[in-house]
Amino acid sequence: MKRLLATAVAATLAFGVPALTTAADEEINVVMFGMPYTNGLQKLAGDFEAETGIKANIDVIGQDVFENRITLSFTGATGDIDVVHTPVIQVQRWVAANWLKPITAEVDAMAVKSDIMAGPLDAYVINGEQWAVPYMAATGLMTYRKDILEEAGVDVPDTWEDMLSVAAKIHNDETAAIAMRAVPGQGFNMFIFPMVMRAYGGKFFEDYTGGDLTPAINSPETLEALNVYMKLLNEYGPQGAGNFNFAEVNAAAQNGQIAFALEGTGVVAQIVDPAKSKFADKTGIALPPAGPAGRSPAIAVHGLGIPASAKNPELSARFIEWAVSTETMTKIALSESFSNFTTGPVAQNPEVIEKYSKVHPDFLTMQADALNLAIGHYRPLLPDWPALGQAIGENINAALNGLVSPEEALEGAEQDMKDILGM
Repeated sequence: MKRLLATAVAATLAFGVPALTTAADEEINVVMFGMPYTNGLQKLAGDFEAETGIKANIDVIGQDVFENRITLSFTGATGDIDVVHTPVIQVQRWVAANWLKPITAEVDAMAVKSDIMAGPLDAYVINGEQWAVPYMAATGLMTYRKDILEEAGVDVPDTWEDMLSVAAKIHNDETAAIAMRAVPGQGFNMFIFPMVMRAYGGKFFEDYTGGDLTPAINSPETLEALNVYMKLLNEYGPQGAGNFNFAEVNAAAQNGQIAFALEGTGVVAQIVDPAKSKFADKTGIALPPAGPAGRSPAIAVHGLGIPASAKNPELSARFIEWAVSTETMTKIALSESFSNFTTGPVAQNPEVIEKYSKVHPDFLTMQADALNLAIGHYRPLLPDWPALGQAIGENINAALNGLVSPEEALEGAEQDMKDILGM
């Protein structure tokens, strides 16, 4: 409660209103899409009301409909959303469109700020202003069935070439070798495919860090990666693998229908959780396979921001501080499969350590190793990325499902990138 008071005082200074009013009719609307943290936060809405007297209407919806919902709200400036789920890959576009409110002063006044990991927090700094507060930083890991590999007499694949070799030896009608996201979308197949692409030296632009944004996805390196991705899913994936998203990958792994899964840590935590998976005790965790250019685990940072049209921004800031507090984060880490917390002290909680050690003894360490290997611009941090990612993802999926050749897919993806960027 003391931490919430810090934000309340800041709200008084910033907005000139009585920050500590807790009238029963005070309420805010929060819109997020489904994942372990957001589901867990929704269940704790009553805690926020009990602490502050403010009712939080937390709406958790599917990611596929989230975009439409928030776009209608933002463009119409309806003011019906007070706190919004803010993926870091979206924030550049939202800031450019004036859809978010800068919250530098509010965040600086939060006592919890010093507990938040600097990297994920800095990911939301644009032009010197803070635009959101992170609650999770997920990365990519690989799960594997230890019993299947042992029976086949093979080791955990270290490279993608090793994966092809192992997949050929273990794939059968009962248990497919591997599943990965295939549905097109900047947060779907384009969360997974770049792990293969970057491992082979593929890239989106000629020189992203140097400022040369000439599309360069149509390259021999990306073509080699795409052929590996297609071969694994088409020859060694389960039936319907060309239309799998994270939910299908998760279910297939938990039900023992696949030997390998390449996923984000949020899903991986569920795959190796004995309370959720029938095969958790037989499942190991490893870093994503390497390629000629090394290893490139996926990374995704998610946070909470305040829409520019929010009617109660002072209440929004109080909600955000509560939502990312050590107390709230710890509750969610213990009640959900949520290990991606960005509030540092949660990782020192003995109950949290015990829980994830039971899930997998190396889980938190492996997650940290992957985050250390990940690059911040794994998916380009550009205002146009959502459109770019969707277009590239559709071309990749079209090749995977035999609608176009791999060469045609990359040619089409590069042309789509140029069209979107006006080149």
